[in-house]
Amino acid sequence: MKDERAHLQLFDLIARDWALESPATAISFNSADTAVAFDCADGTIYLAATKDRDSSNSRVRRAVDTGRLTIAPRAKPAAPLKPADFTEGRTSKVVAHGATGFAFAKATGRINALSPGGISVHFAIKAPGPISLIASHDAIVAYVCGDHVMLGAETIAILPDISAIAFSPDGLTLAVAHADGISRWTVAAPQDAPRHTPLQGKPTTIIWRDDTAQVALCLQSGGFCVVDIATNTATYHGNFPAPVRYVAFAMHTNTVIASGAFRVAAWSMADNSDVVSGKAGLVLIDAIATCPTRNLVAVGYANGLLSLAEIGHPAEILLREDTGAGITAMAWSGCGTYLAVAGADGSAALIEFPDSMFKS
Repeated sequence: MKDERAHLQLFDLIARDWALESPATAISFNSADTAVAFDCADGTIYLAATKDRDSSNSRVRRAVDTGRLTIAPRAKPAAPLKPADFTEGRTSKVVAHGATGFAFAKATGRINALSPGGISVHFAIKAPGPISLIASHDAIVAYVCGDHVMLGAETIAILPDISAIAFSPDGLTLAVAHADGISRWTVAAPQDAPRHTPLQGKPTTIIWRDDTAQVALCLQSGGFCVVDIATNTATYHGNFPAPVRYVAFAMHTNTVIASGAFRVAAWSMADNSDVVSGKAGLVLIDAIATCPTRNLVAVGYANGLLSLAEIGHPAEILLREDTGAGITAMAWSGCGTYLAVAGADGSAALIEFPDSMFKS
């Protein structure tokens, strides 16, 4: 699609979009990819079902004579977002929990389970104070209350200035980022001493690689690092023109990718060499998200422009022209069909890529 107007029309044809009263700062899909939660700055949560009554897949047409594919405009308006109940006093991000639901924590020390329909019910567990961070894998929940790291109802560690907590994708390891670095516990034996990696700077986020071989951490001092689990060593990437807010692994090309530059910043995990992806420009990249099923990275710019780039190639496909409002959050569904995006202007969108849009 070489005509810019066609690219702009593409977003209109394959995206459902809404306006939020408060910008979403994080986005989570549930484990079944049947719902997505927009985590708003004012504490509210809004949910959308991924199933669309007027799906872009159902509107794809193929011309009999040329074989050319087109997408017909929507015939039905998108269903409105569903607000979650009992979110007052929310103190943690929303995370996927169980097969289809979500979870979040509150200042009362309660953890609430949240259904895809917005119904909120608290767990039996009650912490002695506000819970600042929460992580979940299947039905297991870990959380942070003050300087205490809790797994279920048990305290497994007391650490200084805890900034992030995350289960590995297989659920076997719990990682905690804090002022002294990153520590990792075996979930089946939390009483055992953790494996610790000191870091050059305070980590702010934890991003596991799908095969659990590495974990990436954004650093408060700028840049990010990648910790190799087998060798327990860290590789640092710095000198970014802006703070790195998003890091992602791309398994198809064995690369690690980061935001915070004027083009997609990507490195090979094999030899740490640069991997050219997308175009260089004059606008900073606010957010990136790698597709779990294809060699693609979604790129969100500080002016609201949204594009797709093939990792290792210089071309980009423009999905949406700049809106004037930066991208605050972006996430792919596990199945790779849906991309959720939120902007600083309170915009929220769920893009469904038709099966026929990509060759593989």
